[in-house]
Amino acid sequence: MCQCRFLSEAQFPQIAKTFDEAFADYHLKSRVSAKEWLYNRGVKNAVEYDYSVGAFDGERMVGFTLVGIDNWLGQLAAFDAGTGIIPDYRGRGLAKGMFDFAVPKLRERGVGQFLLEVLQVNEAAIKAYRKAGFQITREFDCLALEYRNFKVAKSLAIDPQIRPIPKKEVASFSEFADWQPSWENSFASIARIPDEVVINGAYVDGEPVGLFVYYPLLNWIMSLVVKRAFRRKGIATVLLAKFMESFDSDVSKISLVNVDHSDTGMLGFLEKMGFVEFTRQYEMELDL
Repeated sequence: MCQCRFLSEAQFPQIAKTFDEAFADYHLKSRVSAKEWLYNRGVKNAVEYDYSVGAFDGERMVGFTLVGIDNWLGQLAAFDAGTGIIPDYRGRGLAKGMFDFAVPKLRERGVGQFLLEVLQVNEAAIKAYRKAGFQITREFDCLALEYRNFKVAKSLAIDPQIRPIPKKEVASFSEFADWQPSWENSFASIARIPDEVVINGAYVDGEPVGLFVYYPLLNWIMSLVVKRAFRRKGIATVLLAKFMESFDSDVSKISLVNVDHSDTGMLGFLEKMGFVEFTRQYEMELDL
């Protein structure tokens, strides 16, 4: 019989070991160790270990749920930043058990919502989340670009200046977004990134008109937004092209995940640039 316990950051080596066992068949395409990948992604997603849960068989950790806590659309919310269960312990209800164990403490903290993301092809998980009371709030497209397939328009209406900007200035570009970025790609999560991140701004006559953010640890473009008055003038194309010109990596493709499926303009642009959809996700939410 497994027991659920709240965790502490001091237990991270044990969490990382369980992660390795749970995802042994998952080939992590990163320039860093899986341990560093897991920890830094946790920082980005505002994971609080004393609200995260481990499942234990004796003293052996056999599963975990990492829980991020942050403000979300005006209220305090929690996010499933990563759940892993080692193969021999799957099918025993541990994921639900860890979630149920976490909820009372989250409510005491004043957390009003719990969010997660799930692949649309994972029908069993979606069914289980619905049974637990989660509702689908948005549909996200996840796309990837092979470097060799990148396409650039021959002529541009504007030639913006592209320059690096510090993380502290990223939030000032949030008004350019037509929809709330996912938890993974929020402007707050960009500001929390503890290691290398590429952030470029586009400027026309000194005015900020576009933003590009890439996180090497995940090989993700986290943000690509343009001020409405400057759209369809090649700003996003130049931001992407400047990055592709300077990027040096042994990875053959780059991803852009969690594009709101309703943003047909953005999806059409990405298709023209050579991006191809590789999966879709649901964002799901439960009122606590």
